[in-house]
Amino acid sequence: MQPNNLKNISIITLSIFFYIGITPIFGQKANDLKNQSYKAYLTNSLSVWKVVEQNAEKQYNASSNNMQGLLNLAKVQYGLLNTCLANEEKKIFKKYLEKAEKNVETLLEANERWAEVHALRAALYSLEMGFSPSKGMFLGPKSEEHIEKAIKYDENEPAGWVQKGGSKLHTPKAFGGSISESIKCYQKAIELYEKDTAHAHNNWQYINTIAWLGIAYSKDEAYDKAKSTFQKALEIEPEYGWIKHVLMKNLEKQMEE
Repeated sequence: MQPNNLKNISIITLSIFFYIGITPIFGQKANDLKNQSYKAYLTNSLSVWKVVEQNAEKQYNASSNNMQGLLNLAKVQYGLLNTCLANEEKKIFKKYLEKAEKNVETLLEANERWAEVHALRAALYSLEMGFSPSKGMFLGPKSEEHIEKAIKYDENEPAGWVQKGGSKLHTPKAFGGSISESIKCYQKAIELYEKDTAHAHNNWQYINTIAWLGIAYSKDEAYDKAKSTFQKALEIEPEYGWIKHVLMKNLEKQMEE
């Protein structure tokens, strides 16, 4: 995967222009990390993500040898890192990247065939390239290797298809990029997310994938499909600021040209 414009893309991805009250996050009796992560994603707030990360770490530490708990922690750290990249918080990014990488390596040592963890490892490489594009030649192939392993070990895990979609979308055509292939990968991921309603509900990675499918359609100049895809995301989350205030407006301008 080439890192061209990855940082700018990530910044746009997470630049959401509305704020949801933080109180419900802290007021939840049970530490529902999935719902908390969803709220944190929508607020695009590092302070919120840090609290969710602390909750995830407490849950993991409360149970010894809990690999699922460690995965949950690593996924929260991934969300936090996205926001660090969006806000250009390089020092904080470095701190949490080291923690996330260590946790991912522990998970792969426990189960080398864990598809979701390979997808997460690929995602961390992509974020690192976002902050340091010069590392692209070295980290790009590593990211691709983990994407392929994620799909090989479990083709029904959506995270692998999401990462492959991003790789195909952001990589120049001369180096293997393909918008049409990206669309297929995002469609596959969304289909897999939607097989389980509970899996898709309040899942920031699911709704984020819908947004990226719309972006891929717009890049392919399939504007009607892009619009209907964005509208689908807004039906799920009516105040999804990135789509509501950025992507839909950009699409309208493209359609007028």
